[in-house]
Amino acid sequence: MEEEIVVIGAGIVGAACAARLTMSGKKVVIVDRVEPGMSCSFGNAGGLSPTISFPLATPDMYKQIPGWLINPDGPLVVDWKHLPQALPWLLRFLREGIPSRYERAAEGMRTMMRGVFEDYAPLIQFAHAESLVHRVGQLYVFDTEQGFAKEQGAIETRRALGLDQQILNGEAIREFEPYLDARFKYGVYLPTHGHCSNPQGLVKRFVDASVAAGTRFVQGDVSRLEPTAGGVVVHGLKSPLKARRVVLAGGVWANELLKPLGASVPLESHRGYHVQLRYGQARPTRNVMWQEMKTLATPMDEGLRFAGTAEIAGTKASPNARRFELLEKVARQMYPGLQSEGETRWMGHRPCTPDSLPLIGELPGQKNIICAFGHGHVGLSGASFTSRAVNSIVRGDAPEASWAAFSPQRYL
Repeated sequence: MEEEIVVIGAGIVGAACAARLTMSGKKVVIVDRVEPGMSCSFGNAGGLSPTISFPLATPDMYKQIPGWLINPDGPLVVDWKHLPQALPWLLRFLREGIPSRYERAAEGMRTMMRGVFEDYAPLIQFAHAESLVHRVGQLYVFDTEQGFAKEQGAIETRRALGLDQQILNGEAIREFEPYLDARFKYGVYLPTHGHCSNPQGLVKRFVDASVAAGTRFVQGDVSRLEPTAGGVVVHGLKSPLKARRVVLAGGVWANELLKPLGASVPLESHRGYHVQLRYGQARPTRNVMWQEMKTLATPMDEGLRFAGTAEIAGTKASPNARRFELLEKVARQMYPGLQSEGETRWMGHRPCTPDSLPLIGELPGQKNIICAFGHGHVGLSGASFTSRAVNSIVRGDAPEASWAAFSPQRYL
C-alpha cells in the first residue's frame, strides 16, 4: 500500500509535522522504534521561549573552553573518552563562533523562535492540548553580581530587538516566585515566554489526534531509505512502506539513514539530564532559569523538573551519576521546600548541529526526503515552526528567504 507521507520520528518535531500534515489532508504514517514521546521529548525541560536568539557558539566562548575540558561540574563537559570522535564536530562548532557566522545563526534562531505560540496555536487546538501550555512568562535569575554583569549583552540585544523584558531586584523576584531561595538578587522577567507542563503528553496528544483523523502510527526500527523514481521505500518494518515523500525527524539518529545515501551531517549528542522532585511546600508557577548554573526549573504536572547542562559523551555511554547529583544539589538550593522522596531521573540525547540550527528542507539530490532534525536544545520551541515549514515544502510553496539558514545544503 502506498502512503503519501511517512514521518520518521515520533518526538515533538515528528509529531508536530505529522499533525500539521494531517490537518492539511495528507495521508500520513508516523514511524518510530519507541512509543510517541519516549525519546528526547520525554525529558524535555518544557520551555517555550520566543525571544531566544543566541546560538551556543558565541564569539566569547573561546575563553570558556578550558573549563569545558577540565571542570566535571561545568554547564558543558566533554568526556575525554569520546573526544576523538567528537573532535570534528567541536572544530566546526568553534568555527561557528566567528562573529559573521554567529550573527547568521542568531538571526536563524529568531526566525524559528519568534512565533512559537502562534505556530503552535492550530496544532494545540487540533490536539485539544490547551491545558498543557502555559503562557505565564519566565524568569532568569542570578545569585552573583558577576553573573548578572555577563547578562548585560543579552539584555541590550533584546532591548535593541524590541523584545519585552523587565529587570528585577531580589524583592521583585520573590513577588513573582515566593518559594525561590533568597540568594537570588538580580533577575530578568520575560513576559512573552511560557512552558509546557507535560512535553511527552503534548507529543502523545498530537499523535493521538492525528491517528483519530486517519494517520497511522507504526512502531518499528527503520533500517534503510530507498529512493525510487516515484518516491521513497522505507525498509526495516514488517513490510516496506512506499511513500511519495519522507520527513526525516529522527533526531540524533538521523545520520544512520543518511549515510547509506552518501550524505551525513555534523550531528552530536548533547546529553541532557533532568531530575524531577515532588512539590512539597514549594509550588512555583513558571519556569525559572538560574543563569550561572545554566539550570532550568519548570513546573510539570507531576513535579518540579530541573534540567540543564550538556555532556558530550556519545550515544552509547551510560548516564553520568555526577550530573544527576549536581542537578539535585542545584534543585535544593533553588527551592529548599521540595520533598525528598519521589525523585525521578532521566538522561537523553539532544541532536545538536555546530551552528545550533536544525536542518529543515529537501535533502540535496533527493527532493522526496525532507530533513527536519537537529534542533539541539530548543526542540520543543522549534517544532512548531518546523512543522509549518515542512508543510509548506510538501505543498510546493516557494520558500521564504529567511528559511535559507536552515537549508541542509549548508552541510551537504
